[in-house]
Amino acid sequence: MKICVVGAGYVGLVSAAILADWQHNVVCVDHNEQKIEDLLAGKLPIFEPGLQELVELNRRRQYLRFTAEMAEALRGCEMIIVAVGTPPAENGHPNLEDFWAVVKSFRENVGNNVIVMIKSTVPVGTGEAVSLYLNEKVSHTFSVVSAPEFLRQGTAVHDFLHPDRLVVGCMSPEIREQMKELFQPLDCPKVFTDWHSAEMIKYASNSFLALKISYINTIANLCEAVGGNIQDVAAAVGLDHRIGQAYLKPGVGFGGSCLAKDTQGLIAQGEVHGVNVWMFKDVLEVNYEQRVHIVQRLTEVLGNLKGRKIAILGLAFKANTDDLRDAPSVTIIAQIIKLGGLVKVYDPVVDSSSLPNIISVSTADNPYAACQGVDAVIVLTEWEEFLDLDLKRLQKSMNAPVFIDGRYLFERKRLLEAGFFLPERPSSSEWPVVQSMISAR
Repeated sequence: MKICVVGAGYVGLVSAAILADWQHNVVCVDHNEQKIEDLLAGKLPIFEPGLQELVELNRRRQYLRFTAEMAEALRGCEMIIVAVGTPPAENGHPNLEDFWAVVKSFRENVGNNVIVMIKSTVPVGTGEAVSLYLNEKVSHTFSVVSAPEFLRQGTAVHDFLHPDRLVVGCMSPEIREQMKELFQPLDCPKVFTDWHSAEMIKYASNSFLALKISYINTIANLCEAVGGNIQDVAAAVGLDHRIGQAYLKPGVGFGGSCLAKDTQGLIAQGEVHGVNVWMFKDVLEVNYEQRVHIVQRLTEVLGNLKGRKIAILGLAFKANTDDLRDAPSVTIIAQIIKLGGLVKVYDPVVDSSSLPNIISVSTADNPYAACQGVDAVIVLTEWEEFLDLDLKRLQKSMNAPVFIDGRYLFERKRLLEAGFFLPERPSSSEWPVVQSMISAR
């Protein structure tokens, strides 16, 4: 099948590379000419394990090519996959400006009986609206399919090839059979439904994951207040098969381009239709408060942050990606700088130049250099390499041994044995001790 993938981001690139690997003829188009130039030069615009190899292999096999010309990409295609971004607007609704600009180009540039597969996350009702628009006053037929993606950054290639389920919304039995054939290589439950339900499944899935993270972070805050061990609590709760271990990981909260955006989108749709969605508003509030809580811990133990040196280990919103969209690190660093703190950062993948221009930090080539002479270290990304750190060496290089593990990456006992102070709630009896250490240094 000749397939055009519109959008060379995480979803578009992964989809294009794997469909090409399945020996479809795929052209990936993006209006960002620099991005296409980089791809043609063999440089991917994103970091995603396994993707570089797939792209290179299928370019060599001539199953995959890239262009910035929409008309060229659409010429002769049998299926179009729409994978453009739909970032949140100020009112919480997805911004569909780019999405509709792409869709409107289809009527002028494609032939008859073309399948339009929507992978972009769009409000419920969009698939129907696209079908009505494309099939209005034209001599040829478009078949619209809603096929939401459930890819996790850092494991996107694996997730595409080994999904928990495939969701396809379409209205034609004939198109349903074609989708079964297209996705035949996938060994997973295949859910065929209508457009509206497929679109809602995406929002319902991501908002539930967001809910689960905010839930365990609320429990973590309670554990901190009453003296419970949140890691033991989360592990035991997750052993209940009705609940499961996934996404019961306490810490600084979620970031990235999906969970917050889709939860905001669900809230916006609920308000439009008069449905009370207060629970999802609380999910987002809890998530933001986790970031604020990190800075509160810092100020409660260090006092005035003016001139204080703070090391940040990890910038990406999660491990195995270079994505800074809605990353907790951006919010936390901005707050520390606003309070007068001096920030030094280390991330094995993310270049600090990717941070917003308003954020000024110094960078280090390794974690030890980042922590040299600082008053506190904060772990904000769960990079596996951090687990191998010599914590005693790290502690000895610091001005004050304040350690905030924003990802619960380390066992508490291991940190204490290395000589770190772990700031928690204001009632901590250790605080006067560490404050005297800070004053003495």
